[in-house]
Amino acid sequence: MSENIGVNVNKVQLENYNFSGLDASLVGAIKSVTDYYQIPLTTSWIYGMMGIAFLHVLDENLVEPNGGPTVQEVFRLVRNIGLEIDGLHVYAEGQDFINLQAEAWEKAKQAISLKQPVFAKNIDIGNQTSVVYAYDEVGYYTRTWHTGFEHSEDVIPWDLLGLSQCPCINCVNYRKSVPQMANSVSGLISLHWATPTQPVDDLPALKDVLGFVVRLNEQGTYTWAEKTYLVGSKAYEKWLIALENNDVDKYFFSLFLEILYEARSHAIKFLKELKGRITGLNEQTIDEGINKYSEVALKYKILKEMYPYEEPRQSEIKQKERCIALVEELYQLENDCFKLIKEIHASL
Repeated sequence: MSENIGVNVNKVQLENYNFSGLDASLVGAIKSVTDYYQIPLTTSWIYGMMGIAFLHVLDENLVEPNGGPTVQEVFRLVRNIGLEIDGLHVYAEGQDFINLQAEAWEKAKQAISLKQPVFAKNIDIGNQTSVVYAYDEVGYYTRTWHTGFEHSEDVIPWDLLGLSQCPCINCVNYRKSVPQMANSVSGLISLHWATPTQPVDDLPALKDVLGFVVRLNEQGTYTWAEKTYLVGSKAYEKWLIALENNDVDKYFFSLFLEILYEARSHAIKFLKELKGRITGLNEQTIDEGINKYSEVALKYKILKEMYPYEEPRQSEIKQKERCIALVEELYQLENDCFKLIKEIHASL
């Protein structure tokens, strides 16, 4: 491995630590970390072994495309593929929030000084995870979706962690137009760092992650930070009711669609990779899963093209009847996929 620390004036920086660019930004952060440590894992393998390739998690307000599942469970699964994740993931208010910002700042500096990659959620873009590749006496330097825009690579003061204060010109102008976003002392403090560890064998790791997917889907809902999240069938039912009642915002819907299309596309590749890595699996069931997820991915591709991510934001869901019909088809297809996931899990 090449030398990973570079110092420029008062800036302590990790070299060769870049943003992987995935729509599911937590998966992207893990891919960024595995690339940094030169761990040879495909994006699809990471997606599958985190469980996110097979999940649809929807917050009660329909505005958190990267909101679930709970990171503690996901990071336990990440350990199976060879990464130990430590850090903070706490919703806090007032002085507790300020104290956690200070704690995260010290932890981040220590980790980067030890050549350990850091990533954080809500550090610049709301509900997105970004890689933290450097720090100086003022704060954090990140790489994210907005890297490349004017001022996007400016420092983010350490006491703005958790407040989604992206320094790029577009985000700064947007925040000026939404005064209630300013001067908050509450939010999610989510900052982590990673070190390599011995991975678990593929078969028990697969059994672990599919068991997690089955449990979460059968549970149907969970609560975190006083908010309810819906999983699988219940997520689709929530969407259908909201679409009928015109309660879906096109901007957030488009972000969900991007992630779900990406996830199901990688579910297909993950299942194909399984056939080459683990012997003794029922290949007929795996092939059925590949075919079903291919149908799901195609439906999501159609929806994604109907409702592309756009700036400035638009709220209206046009072609509502066609949209509802596609979501209804996805609802049934995903139920069929879940049955196949249960079959694969039961056979392990």
